[in-house]
Parts: sequence; structure tokens; C-alpha cells
Amino acid sequence: MLIALPLTLVINFGLMTLAGFSLNMFSLGGLVVAIGVVLDNSVVVVENITRLKRADPGRDVRETAVYATGEVGPALIAATLSFLALFVPFLIVPGLASLLFRELILVIAGIVVVSLLVAVTVTPMLATLFLDKTPEKQPPGRFERFFERLAEGYGRLLDRVIGMRWVVIPAFLLVLAAGILLAGRLGGEFLPLMDDGRIMIRVNMPTGASVAETDRRLAKIEARIAEDPLIESMFTFSGGRVMGITTREIANRGEIYIQMVPRRDRDVTTGEYASDIRRRIRDLQPPGGRAMARQVPIRGIPGIRAADVIVKVRGPDMETLSALAEETSGVIRQMDDFRSVRVDMDLTQPEYQVIVDRTRAAEMGVPVADVARSLRSLITGAVPTQFREGERYYDIRVLVPEDRLTEPRDVENLVLTTRDGKPVRLRDIARVVPETGPVEIMREDQVRQITVDADIDHDDLAGAVSRLEASLADMDLPDGYTFDLGGSAEMMIDMKAAVFAVLAFSLFFSFVVLTVQFNSLKLPLLILGSVPVCFAGVVFLMLLAGLPLGATVIIGVLVVVAATVSDGVLLLTYAGEIRDRENVSPRQAVVSAARIRLRPRMMTTMTTIMGFLPLALNLTGGGEMLQPMAVAAIGGLLMEIPVALFLMPCLYVIANRMR
Repeated sequence: MLIALPLTLVINFGLMTLAGFSLNMFSLGGLVVAIGVVLDNSVVVVENITRLKRADPGRDVRETAVYATGEVGPALIAATLSFLALFVPFLIVPGLASLLFRELILVIAGIVVVSLLVAVTVTPMLATLFLDKTPEKQPPGRFERFFERLAEGYGRLLDRVIGMRWVVIPAFLLVLAAGILLAGRLGGEFLPLMDDGRIMIRVNMPTGASVAETDRRLAKIEARIAEDPLIESMFTFSGGRVMGITTREIANRGEIYIQMVPRRDRDVTTGEYASDIRRRIRDLQPPGGRAMARQVPIRGIPGIRAADVIVKVRGPDMETLSALAEETSGVIRQMDDFRSVRVDMDLTQPEYQVIVDRTRAAEMGVPVADVARSLRSLITGAVPTQFREGERYYDIRVLVPEDRLTEPRDVENLVLTTRDGKPVRLRDIARVVPETGPVEIMREDQVRQITVDADIDHDDLAGAVSRLEASLADMDLPDGYTFDLGGSAEMMIDMKAAVFAVLAFSLFFSFVVLTVQFNSLKLPLLILGSVPVCFAGVVFLMLLAGLPLGATVIIGVLVVVAATVSDGVLLLTYAGEIRDRENVSPRQAVVSAARIRLRPRMMTTMTTIMGFLPLALNLTGGGEMLQPMAVAAIGGLLMEIPVALFLMPCLYVIANRMR
């Protein structure tokens, strides 16, 4: 094992280099996942070689290694192909979740293939070198005697359990039912926030506020939190907003970026500290504006930097949209699930509107479209040509000088041209009135919309969204107006659809591989029929750990399915061999096979659990991303142990309908 593991990893690093993969969170996560399963094949081969060597010590060790490897080889190939089939849907199902985990999946697939090749080639060769130097006959050690007694006791217990199979199977069904009922208590999310200490305070001042006023408000917030020892560094950006790698100049907006000290030097999480900052700056809210603090989401994922929940109010008229958006924000504020509720549309921008008298304009021969075009050219400028300097071109913009447009009367005195080419002043066909309007008009799919943003006040995004949808359903919407969800809520909904598709395709592909391998429908249905009970273990441990279901959990679930399939293939194929070789009943064959395969099955399951344990304990910074995956895998594997030890043998006996 000490040679097979590093050899497999070194070969896989070469494959990653050829594929152009980098060492990042997902590729390293794939390595961690694969380390838990990479030893399975080698463990099975080594255990079978040593078992046959003890049974016939006088036989040449090379013959024993070849025979032992050939005995378990077909089962290992079937289990490995089924394992790969489980992860194939990630490469064909569209969606952000599939895109995120593609590198992780390919790393796992590469390691599993390499581990199979190492198990059937290098491992038997090394076993012959080490076993050839051991005495022909040596007394069993303490561990050997313990496992022999354990296997014998398990064999007797399993025989009794099979005799009570019509009681045992309903007991497992009750466990499955409990898992289904408790699954509703699990929260939901898209991706967990990492405890990386990054917090952002965003300040929105009233429309028209100067950069200096925005900066003064930011300075007051800075002074309130600057001496906190939990803050390692702080950066303030006044008069704009950072959007990805670009910035937008907005005089009445500013942001403060906080980096906390490393996690090992603090006893509060990033989310808890963000809540504390919101409490501390509550009295510094700008009049007519808002100051909000939130944990900075993961960078590099489109849409993840948006709010947790975005309600898109869509329709044709801006005034109606504004009224609906305010009503929606009021509904959300009344709910206990949300905080930092804000309408992302400012309708207080001062402006002058030109109201055209259409009758008068028609009488004077000035189309309204020409009025709009002329005003746009005169005020914002027209570009009739360009100036070339070397290799660069510069627009030449023609417009009325700004110092000649200082009041509404100056706009009314602008000269337009009728269809006959006669001059006419704007005041003869229109009037200029002061009004307020939106700073910007947002459209999606060519439909106007105003968004209402909010962050959840707990970890259950799925539950909060469900309650929000129920509240919005009670609102009366005029014809032509709709609600849509965006932000992390939209990505979570899309993720659920992608996860169900991946799981369905995974089980189907695994079923096809097993059917072709066994040339039978009975054993694949028996093995995959045991899988849902293992999902109950996922629910139990996730609920105990207080973790919500997210996109990463599907990886742990698929590892559980792979382990169940692998154990089922090893058990039932060997039971079939014993039944054919010794001409015994299915009950005797499966009890004998289960007793002999107990040790390798326990060893492979425990190595996989131990491989996931560091991630589940979240011992290092950044582990929050893959912690739900590890906890789900451990919970499912712990349930897979009794499923493989007792449920599968009972189903095997029932499927063969013989005692």
C-alpha cells in the first residue's frame, strides 16, 4: 500500500499535467476524494493473495498471486467501470454545477483508472516479492485471530439474519422512510461561503450626493471599526463600485473591503463578524441612504457575487414597476428570513423632460422622432467624422457648448428644422419641465425590470426561498407583470435540476455497465436497489452536523453509490462462484462469500471514510467548500456498512427464491 498509493498519485499528476489542470480547490479536492478510494482495488487484491497464501502455504507465491488476481479481477473491472459510469453525466449534463466540478471529476476518474491498473499489475508483483520472503507456515497474529473470530461470528449472525429476512428488510425500509422525512429539515444552498475573513461594507448615499460626502460617511464607518484587532487590513473605495475587474464611477456609492486575521487567530467566523459589524454601524446609516455589510462570496463564479435572493419585478411601465418593487420589498422586510433588503433602482435622479405637443408639432411639420433626434444631437453631440493621428482615430463630436445650456429656457430656445427646412424653436412645439426619473433602466430579454435584493439571515436558502415564493404568490400582479428569482437562489434552483439529472443518468449508466458485465438484470437491480437506503445515512449525518444540502454534496453521494456498487459486485459475484463450484444453496453461498469478503470490504470502506475525515472536520482554511461533500460521503458510507453486511445478502436470497 505504501508503494501503490504514491505511485498512483505520481502517475495521476502526470495525467493532470497533460490535461493542463492546475492545482486549485477542485483539483485538490478530487485528489482528496480519490485518495479515499484509490486503495480499494489494491486492498482487495492483496487481501485475496494473502488469504490464498495462508490457505495453501506450499503453493508457489507467483501462481498464488496470478490466481488470486484473476479471481477478483473481473469484479474489480466491473466495479471500476461502474464507478466511472457514475461520474460520466458530469461531462454531458449542462449547468454551472457540472462546469464547476468537471476538473474534480476528471481527476477522480484518472486516479481510479490508474489505481485499477496498479492493482492488477504492480500490486501482485510487489506481493510476490514480500510474501516470498515470509516463512512457509507462521502462526496467525493477534489481529488475524481477532478477525477470524469476527468473521466466524459475523457468518453465524448473518445466517440468522437471513432467516429473519422478512423482518430485516422492512427495518431497512423504515430507515429509508426516516431519511426521506428528515430530508425536509435539511436546508439548501448553492455553494457554502468560505471562512476566509473577507467582508464588504457597501454605502449607498442619496442620489446627488457628492463624492466628498460619500467619503465622509465612509470615514465615519472606518473610524468605528478601525481599532478592532480582528481586522488585518482595510481598503476604502469612494465614489464608485467595483464590478469584477472593472470599476464604475458613481458619486453616491462607496465600499469598504475588510480582511480579517487568519482563522487560527480568531474565535469568530466571517459570517458572525459581518453580523456584528451590521450591529455596530446601525446608527451610522446615512439619511436617505443605506450602509450594508456582508461576507464577500467566492470570486470567479458568474452571478455568485450577487445577493442571496434577487426578485426580478418585470413589466412594461416604470411607475407600476416601482410601486410593485416597493410592495415586494415591504413583503420581504416583514419576513424573518432576510436582511439587507434593498430596491436596486433609484427613481430620484433629477432631470428635465421635454413634453412635446404632438398636435402643434404636426401642424408645424416637425415629427416627434425628429425632435428626439435633434435634441440628442444638440445636447449629447453627434459624430460626423473622425480625426486620425498616426494609427489612432478620435471622434469629432459636434454639440451645443455646455455653458450655453444652464437652465430650461436655454433648452427651449434650441432651434429645430421642419420638413420644409424652416427653423422653429423647441418652445413653439414643446415645454421643458423638471422631473425625477431612474438613474438607469435595466432590461432582461428586452423587458424592463426592477430588482429587489436581499441576503438570508441563516444558512437555509432553500427554505427561505420557498417561504418567499409563497408570500409573493399572495400578491396581486397586473396583467403583463411577473416575478422571477435571481442571485444565489436562481443558481440553487438550477443546481437542483442538474443534480437530479446527474444522479438519474449516473444510476442508469451504472445499471447498463453492470447489466453488460453480468449479462443479467437480477444482480444490477439487486445492487442498485440497496443504494437508496444509503442515502438515509447522508441525511442523518448532514442533519447532525447542521450542514445544508449544496452542489458539492452530489460528489459525496456518488462516492457512496460507487462504494455500494463495488461491495455488491465483490460479494455477489463471489457468492455466484461458490454456488457454481460447490453446488450449494444461495443462502449458504452468500453467507460463505460474505464471511470471506468481510475483511476487504471493511478495509476498503474504512480507508475511504478516513480519507474523507480531514475534509469533514474542516481542519484548515477554505475547507468549507468541500466539507458538506465529505460529511455526506461519511454518512452514506457508515450506512453502507450494514447495507452491504445484511441487506444485500437478504435480497440475494430472496432474488434466488431458495433457502
